Amino acid sequence: MLTKIPKPPSPVVTDPDHGPPGCGEEADAARWLGRLTARRILAPERPGPYTLGAGRSIDVPAGSAEHLLYLVVSGGCAVDTGPRRLRLDPGTLLWVRPGTPFSLTAPSGRPTVLHPLRLAGDPETDRDLAPVVLVRDAWELRWLVEALPAELASALPHRKERLRGMLLVLFSSLLRRAEMGDEPGVLGASARRAVERFVDEHISGRPRAADLARVAGLSPDYFTRMFRRTYGMPPREWIIHRRIQHAATHLDRTTSIGQVAARYGYADGFLFSRQFKAVMGVSPQLYRSR
Repeated sequence: MLTKIPKPPSPVVTDPDHGPPGCGEEADAARWLGRLTARRILAPERPGPYTLGAGRSIDVPAGSAEHLLYLVVSGGCAVDTGPRRLRLDPGTLLWVRPGTPFSLTAPSGRPTVLHPLRLAGDPETDRDLAPVVLVRDAWELRWLVEALPAELASALPHRKERLRGMLLVLFSSLLRRAEMGDEPGVLGASARRAVERFVDEHISGRPRAADLARVAGLSPDYFTRMFRRTYGMPPREWIIHRRIQHAATHLDRTTSIGQVAARYGYADGFLFSRQFKAVMGVSPQLYRSR
């Protein structure tokens, strides 16, 4: 599920369920992507994720001179960019363009863990972007948000080339998902929400493509074709990715990899480790140690 906040005369957030995509023409986005360089990545103010205490806020009333990205790891929070407030659940990635006033607020009952990323602005092309892009269920991009600051601090060969490649993957993925909308041949927003909610509620089980087709109200064959066009992979592979991405969030908060594997229905720890590495690129042990 994704939300794109369109580009109005002033930064106003539209309804996340009904707001149309509005990031400008594809040529404008390509122009902005073409000017991405390693030099634009800014060192983090503090290493790793940080915790926004319960009831606390990040307030930027005049907007920042930089692009600010926040991936919500746990807890959830709310973003205000005008008269509307949107909730950011775990897995949501928020991208705020330079000059956009906003505030992030953690709920009073619990803290929020955020992974930040900062990118220097480009006045020549930033105006082509919407003030705010909000992409839900962005777990597959988490490794990039985490790895970019680490790569920036490294002294390994071809660092600049790797950084530019990672930037292009991250921001082209965000722009693609924000602009996808409900185009013909892909699952609509309501069907995506229903499927994702069903899988999350049965994440430790083994839902089948036929189960998801029933939730979406489509025949299994037609649903599978639409699903592949929407998510870029067959349902079974996508379910594994989503299960592993959920499991990764629990590795941040537990000392037992076996407990996490069992929580998500893996009786075989070896299978869990193999699928985890296939999805996240590293073993569970290495992921947690990072």
